[in-house]
Amino acid sequence: MLPCRGFSLVELLVSMAIMCGLAAIGFVAAKQTYASSSLAVSANNIRQLAAGGMAYLGDHDFTFWAYRTNDAANGAGATWWFGFESSASMSSPEGQRNFDPTKGPLANYVPKGFRPDPSFALGGKAFKPKYRNGYIGLGYNTLLGGGFMGTGALKRQTALSDPAQVVVFFTAAQVNTFQRPASPRNPMLEEFYGIDEREVTAHFRHGGKAMVSFASGNAGFLPMDESTRDMRSPEANIGRFAPRGSRLFLE
Repeated sequence: MLPCRGFSLVELLVSMAIMCGLAAIGFVAAKQTYASSSLAVSANNIRQLAAGGMAYLGDHDFTFWAYRTNDAANGAGATWWFGFESSASMSSPEGQRNFDPTKGPLANYVPKGFRPDPSFALGGKAFKPKYRNGYIGLGYNTLLGGGFMGTGALKRQTALSDPAQVVVFFTAAQVNTFQRPASPRNPMLEEFYGIDEREVTAHFRHGGKAMVSFASGNAGFLPMDESTRDMRSPEANIGRFAPRGSRLFLE
C-alpha cells in the first residue's frame, strides 16, 4: 500500500494563491456585471419616464404635474408623482407600505411597472426600503411640481429659460441615520423621490455621475458637486448637482 502524501507548504501556498486569484477575477466580473445592469435599468426607467412626461406636457398645456396632492381623488391618502398611497399605508412602518402606480399623474403615460435598480440591493450598503411592492430609484424635481407638499405653483415647460438645462428626473436616494434599523452608527441607503434647492438626494451611482432627464426631453449625466457629498456615508455617492441653496439645473 502506497503511503499517503499530503500537500507541502509550498504546494498549499500556491493552491491558495490560485484560489484567491480566481476569486478576485470573479469579484471583478460580478462587479462589472452589476454596474452594467444598474446602468441599463436606470437608463430604461428614465427613458420611459422622460417620454411619458413629454407626452403628459403635451396634453396639459405644457404644465408639469404635482409632486404630491392630497385632494382625495383616489381616496384618503396622498397621490405622489409616482402613484397613490392610502392613509392606512402611510401610517404603516416604512418597508411595509404599498403604493398604487396606476393612480399617479403619469400612470396613463408610462408602463405600469419599472424594474428595480440593482444598485440598491447590491451596492455594498445596507438598503432600507420604503415600500414592499418595489422601487424605481428615481426622483422628480419638486421645483417644477409645486414643492414637496405640492402646494406651490406648477411650472410650465414653455416658461423655462433653458429647458435643456433643467432636470426633471434623476437617479435618487438618501442616507438614513434616523429611522430604525438605521442609526448614526448604521447609516443605510434609502430610496427617495424628489429634490429641491436644499435636499441632498441625488444618487451619483454610475461612475460618480447621476443619470438625468431634462425638460427638453433629452437625457444624460451630471457630476456631483463635491461640496455636497453626504459624509455620513461618503461611499454611497449621495449629493447634489450644485451647492445647497442653488437652483442650478433645477429651475
